[in-house]
Amino acid sequence: MVTAYRIQGATGEWEVVIGLEVHAQVMTQSKLFSGAATAFGAEPNTQVSLVDAAMPGMLPVPNRECIRQAVRTGLAIQAQINKWSRFDRKNYFYADLPQGYQISQLYHPLVGEGAIEVILDDKDPEGSTKTIGIERIHVEQDAGKLMHDQHPTMSYVDLNRSGVALMEIVSRPDMRSPAEAGAYVAKLRQILRYVGSCDGNMDQGSMRADVNVSVRRPGEPFGTRTETKNVNSVRFVMAVVEQEARRQVAEIEDGGTVVQETRLYDPDKNETRSMRSKEDAHDYRYFPDPDLLPLELDDAFIEECRASLPELPDAKRHRYETALGLSAYDAAQLTLEVETYQQFEEMLDAVVKASGKGERDLAKRVATRSLAVRRRKFSRLTSPATSTSPPRSTPISRPATPARSKPPLPRSWPTTPTRSPSTRAARKRCSASSSARR
Repeated sequence: MVTAYRIQGATGEWEVVIGLEVHAQVMTQSKLFSGAATAFGAEPNTQVSLVDAAMPGMLPVPNRECIRQAVRTGLAIQAQINKWSRFDRKNYFYADLPQGYQISQLYHPLVGEGAIEVILDDKDPEGSTKTIGIERIHVEQDAGKLMHDQHPTMSYVDLNRSGVALMEIVSRPDMRSPAEAGAYVAKLRQILRYVGSCDGNMDQGSMRADVNVSVRRPGEPFGTRTETKNVNSVRFVMAVVEQEARRQVAEIEDGGTVVQETRLYDPDKNETRSMRSKEDAHDYRYFPDPDLLPLELDDAFIEECRASLPELPDAKRHRYETALGLSAYDAAQLTLEVETYQQFEEMLDAVVKASGKGERDLAKRVATRSLAVRRRKFSRLTSPATSTSPPRSTPISRPATPARSKPPLPRSWPTTPTRSPSTRAARKRCSASSSARR
């Protein structure tokens, strides 16, 4: 049983209200409106077409695969697919936005309402679920990247990301705790990786979240929210919710008011700080993009997208429980990552072929083995020795430590443990003469 999360303030209890806007980079070989490559880690400004650089006269052409992947993602969360959608221009100036506007979908998104079911307690996957509503998924361009550490007085611009296709997945404000926000991001990442529409590499910026947080007395209307931008890990999302909610409670109880604004999270100090004010009425001067026709999808295209979907996490987990006889916990753990379930199914298939027995007879033993391998791999990745030390194959530039525990003797001293008879006799003569002098 998951208890309600409350913040204990000086004047009573406060409830947290959370909504997330997740930006997921679409896995395609080229950008949303140009043929430029999208590979991660390329040299700055080597993957920029004339369209991405906003050269005069360049016209955008929609990438069919980007639209297809967004539709497949919508179908995976049981969302409404809008057969008619439109691109809009969101006008604002920033140094990493060459066009002076972003092509997005404000009024007519590609994907409508859907939902995701999250598990809040790993030990009780069936009894601790909650459904989080999805408001919309729209497709838009990413901006470039400003680099502030390349020059002492100037910032450089890398436009490799400019024009890369993003899915902005907007949730309902249905989450009420850091744990629910973390579970939602983890489940969304799991679905995207199963579908193959996003690699989910949050450390590379392929998936990042804008965290909207407000507080209220339980049962009262929503309070004023803040938005913390570009949070790039599940753990940081949970930390932002915790810290920002406590900051707002302290602000209200001290007699102040929460200002609707955009904030940034500093993981080193574990705090959020103000970035800029943000009002609902901020005028981006949206209008339909005159260079792009509306998107019109037919039933055949949507059914083709539906038929291409793999077995999704929830369906796979239930199949493992019913068809293979696995426990709810084991089934949930095996389906967390694509690599884990693939390894389990490959191992099970090989053992079945070798033994001639049925899958159900062998599934529990193979699952135990697969989970043990997963735990060992995870412990190696998270242990301090492997996370902070160089790989074993990498030479370490420090003096070699002598094998013996005693310090090495000076060069003038004999280093051998045994001495020849002549050496011992000489030492006796020296000792005798020293005694005689004393």
